[in-house]
Amino acid sequence: MFGAFSCLPRRGVMVQTDWPILILTLEGDEARRRPLLDRLAELGLLWRLVFGVDGRRGLPAEYLPLIDRDAARNRLKRPMTDAEFACALSHRQIYKTIVDEGLAGAIVLEDDAILTGDFPDFLRAGHYRTDTLTLLYHYSGRALPWQRKKAGRWMMYRPTRRASGCTGYSVSRNAAHDLLRATTPVTCVSDWPVDLYDLRAWLVSPRVVHHAAPGQGPSHLEQDRAFAEMQQTRERKNPARFFKASYYRGLVRRRLARRVDS
Repeated sequence: MFGAFSCLPRRGVMVQTDWPILILTLEGDEARRRPLLDRLAELGLLWRLVFGVDGRRGLPAEYLPLIDRDAARNRLKRPMTDAEFACALSHRQIYKTIVDEGLAGAIVLEDDAILTGDFPDFLRAGHYRTDTLTLLYHYSGRALPWQRKKAGRWMMYRPTRRASGCTGYSVSRNAAHDLLRATTPVTCVSDWPVDLYDLRAWLVSPRVVHHAAPGQGPSHLEQDRAFAEMQQTRERKNPARFFKASYYRGLVRRRLARRVDS
């Protein structure tokens, strides 16, 4: 399931990290991950392939004890698809690896991640190394302007609400433990099963990892995400939500928050 650390012949300046780089991919997706591996090779970076759970043809029976479909439906207000469960289970494997192997943390990249030109400098400066979760890629993230810290030429913000996307992130062992506990069993999509504000996570701005745009590469969850957005729109239109205590929790914080990255 997990490959040894690998690196293609180096053609650029070496970038060293004390946290391993874990590439989340699927068996048979060599072409999909090749651009990312080539880019990492240019930087002289070692990586480790993590072969996730393939749910494109249904969820394998061996993983059924690790999920709770009814709890997921209650939480998301819609059925969670097998592909979404598979993605969440794949990220859960990473959290478990960090905890089981006693790693201080890891840099996690999905195999369609696109590294920006600033990515090597961000690693060299060690800004990926925090005591929680740092989202190197995110969208729809919002934060309170004063809850931030400067990290070289980047700003790091505390998210006030769910920030979508888990294409690239760094996660400490403590945060991995919290995420593993929150995904046992899996009842939520991979991004994210916990309140990022309570987790004291960080959003990096500008982002140092991008995601392939629609049409630029295969997306295993593109249809599932579209379906999820439709269902979430229906939920927002449901007046019953106003009678839930969770709707009012953090209302002031959400009102004061500002968009971090478009």
